[in-house]
Amino acid sequence: MNELPKGWAQVTFEDVVEINPRKSVDLEPDDNVTFVPMAAVNEISGTIVNGVSRPLREVNKGFTQFAEDDVIFAKITPSMENGKSAVATDLENGIGFGSTEFHVFRSYGAVLPKCLTRKEVG
Repeated sequence: MNELPKGWAQVTFEDVVEINPRKSVDLEPDDNVTFVPMAAVNEISGTIVNGVSRPLREVNKGFTQFAEDDVIFAKITPSMENGKSAVATDLENGIGFGSTEFHVFRSYGAVLPKCLTRKEVG
């Protein structure tokens, strides 16, 4: 392996992010959240476009939950091969739900979320 720059440390992915965190919502069933279908993740810009506001009761079961500043990343081809990933921002009530075909990465703080997307590393 190449030597790392001075002050850097080699860590595993799991050392810096929580992968697929458990569902945790402190909202009422009628509170709105952002729903993100796979088609709403733009693989070129690495952003969520056209997220939809939905009541929590409509999406709380059967979908993947994520929170503000989490990274959503497609886990199934061809979406994965196309680089479908985005940092979740501007979510209604700070919570989003989306396709079950998303992995969710939540930074512990040592890595900026944008550095976990393909747009920053690829």
